[in-house]
Amino acid sequence: MRSAGIIGLGLLGGSLGMALKGAYRRIGWGRREENRSAALELDAVDEVFDDAAEVLKNSDIIVLAIPVQATIDFMAEYGDSFRQGAIVTDVGSLKGEICAAAEKFLTPKQVRFVGSHPMAGTEKRGVGAAFPTLYDNADIFILNGGGTDPEAVQAVKEMWQCAGGHPKFIADAHAHDALVARTSHVLHIVASALTSGILDSENAGEQALRFAGCATGFRDSCRIAASNPAMWREITEKNASAVLQAMNEFEERYFALRRLIENGDFDKFQDEFARGKELRDKWMDYKNNRS
Repeated sequence: MRSAGIIGLGLLGGSLGMALKGAYRRIGWGRREENRSAALELDAVDEVFDDAAEVLKNSDIIVLAIPVQATIDFMAEYGDSFRQGAIVTDVGSLKGEICAAAEKFLTPKQVRFVGSHPMAGTEKRGVGAAFPTLYDNADIFILNGGGTDPEAVQAVKEMWQCAGGHPKFIADAHAHDALVARTSHVLHIVASALTSGILDSENAGEQALRFAGCATGFRDSCRIAASNPAMWREITEKNASAVLQAMNEFEERYFALRRLIENGDFDKFQDEFARGKELRDKWMDYKNNRS
């Protein structure tokens, strides 16, 4: 049985381990002993090591399931511990800096790095929040630009398919980062601003009324405002240029709707709402009708 080494036993790494049960021998490492123990108890891995270098030596494919800066730091710290010819991938939501770090720290060691990014997650964190179907029907971006080893790309593709994902190839790390600024990063910013704008009030009585006035629509719109603030600071800081461009595009749509309201043009307002509904329905069909 092939072995998959999972570096980072949180929500993403733990869920991946659960999804790969039976298809790979799952070997894990996390910095904290309590996370390693919990991953074993939850059957997210078959074995854990105290030393990350042991995972790197004993794995056919290695997944760096840790935050972006931690991924870069790990490559720098453990670059000499990867086996020559090893296949390594990651789950980071930014590819530019991670791929640059791989080129610097792994490529000279003949380590085959293939960047990947599963479009999956929740607002929760930790291995206790992991579940085996997190990646079911999720799109997985895999970088396969010039110079990427085809055998390694295939191995990463097969692993994500085994976890239930749908691989999507993208050649350019910067194109990836610009895309996810629009499809993911700006959503968290909007959700945070929307939550604060609705619930934040210095008047306790007014705030209590606002809390009472929010129901499932608020819950569904603002769920991801509960995400890790430190993680989203890091992602936004590292992808600031693309995030600002995505925010500009969102603002154009938002203020266009505001102008329609100000001008009393509710026929056009309804048309714009209908366009939004049409696009969401098409997206739902895309997600629900794939084999």
